[in-house]
Amino acid sequence: MQRTAETLTDAIEVIDGNQYSDCKFVNCQLIYRGGPLPIIANSQFNNCRWRFEDAAERTIIFMKNVYHGMGQGGAELIEATIKALREPPARPGT
Repeated sequence: MQRTAETLTDAIEVIDGNQYSDCKFVNCQLIYRGGPLPIIANSQFNNCRWRFEDAAERTIIFMKNVYHGMGQGGAELIEATIKALREPPARPGT
């Protein structure tokens, strides 16, 4: 599904595989299930919440388990992953 220049208010939106351009999300629940990556460009988020389900939820649970004691160095591994998330994505071809 492709949405352009729409305002979604109080919506529950499954975002897997969708495209959003110049959209505004207000008081929405954004659900990612671990399927095809959504494309979101030039959009605004106001008072929204993420919800992870299916494969995405299992990934979050796994990461929590690693962080909280699946072995020595687990917390550091997850912290390094979070640090990498804060870095801007690499541009193709660089």
